[in-house]
This record gives sequence, structure tokens and C-alpha cells, in this order.
Amino acid sequence: MELEGWPLRWTLKSEQIWSANGDHVGLRLSVERTDEQRRELILEYPFQEMGDRTARPDIDPYRLENDIRLAIQEGWKPKSRGRPFTLVCD
Repeated sequence: MELEGWPLRWTLKSEQIWSANGDHVGLRLSVERTDEQRRELILEYPFQEMGDRTARPDIDPYRLENDIRLAIQEGWKPKSRGRPFTLVCD
């Protein structure tokens, strides 16, 4: 995938998990540049509560592209270095 001149790839970072303090963490995707190692973007998609079960979020290529653009607007710089940038998506 190429977005705004950046060659990017995404991979599944984790399925539904529970954090150390007991909070529910949804599906997480890792987005990184393919041409060199730089700052990772983590997109987190909360699971939808459905009574006593949770439903996995539906991620399509258009939503993924829009969420990456939103992360750039929120401060993720694909060329920078540093700790991963996390964006919780609605």
C-alpha cells in the first residue's frame, strides 16, 4: 500500500486482549514503512459489546486508509523515529 508517497504495510499486532490493569483492548494493527525502519503506527479498533459476547470490528481497505490519514493529522510522522504512535479508532 502506498499512501501520500509513503510505502506502507500493515500486519495484525494482536487480537482482543486484556491489559494488565483489566481493561479491554480491541484488535490492533501495526502500520510501518516498507522502505526503512521508522516509527510504528498502532491502530486500535475496540470490540463492540454484544450482550455477553464481543464482536470483532470489520476493517476494510478504505477504512484503514482513512484511519492512517487521521493518524497523520493527529501527529504520526512516518519518517520520524521513536516510540510507537497509537491511535484508537471509533
